[in-house]
Amino acid sequence: MPLSAEMRVFFDKVAKKNFSLACDVYHALTNGQEITPSIRAKVQEALRLSR
Repeated sequence: MPLSAEMRVFFDKVAKKNFSLACDVYHALTNGQEITPSIRAKVQEALRLSR
């Protein structure tokens, strides 16, 4: 899935702080996984790290 410029910046920021988390969030979003509480927590943590 090609990333928009904004998404690329988001994942770059997260990956610089926690590469594994960035990968987990990317795969959850691109594979259409069910949003479980653990996935939701990872997305929230990624949003926090991207600031």
